[in-house]
Amino acid sequence: MAKLCSPPFLIELVGDLGGGKTALVKAIAKGLGITQTVTSPSYNIHRSYSSSEGTKLEHFDLYRLNDDEIVQNELIDALADDKAIVCVEWAQHFAGHSSDNRLTIECHYESPSSRRYEISGFGKAAQTIISELKR
Repeated sequence: MAKLCSPPFLIELVGDLGGGKTALVKAIAKGLGITQTVTSPSYNIHRSYSSSEGTKLEHFDLYRLNDDEIVQNELIDALADDKAIVCVEWAQHFAGHSSDNRLTIECHYESPSSRRYEISGFGKAAQTIISELKR
C-alpha cells in the first residue's frame, strides 16, 4: 500500500484501542523505505520521518486531543507538504479538516494475535490504490 501512495496523501486510522494502528504505520514506513524506528506519538502527538528518497512520513496520534488548534494547524501544514504521506491515528478528532483525497482504515482488535482492517477511499487517487490492493 505504501508504494501506491503518492505524496501528498492522507491515511486516516480509526478504530479500536489496540487495533493495530501504530503497527500499520510502522509497516507503511517500511514500505516507504524509512529505516528510522517508528514509535507511537501518543505523548508527543506528532513524529516525522524521512526516507532516503525524500518522502516524509508525518505520523500523528490524536487520541489525547479534543480540539487543539495548534496541533490542527500543524496537521494542516503537513497535509500541504507535497513530499508527505500523513498518517493520523484517531483521525475522527480531526474530521472537520480532512482531505478530499484520502484512505480511511478502520482497525479492529479481534484477539491478541489477530487484527482486521477495513479500507475505504475518498478521491481518485484513493480509489486507484484500493483497486490495486484488490488485485
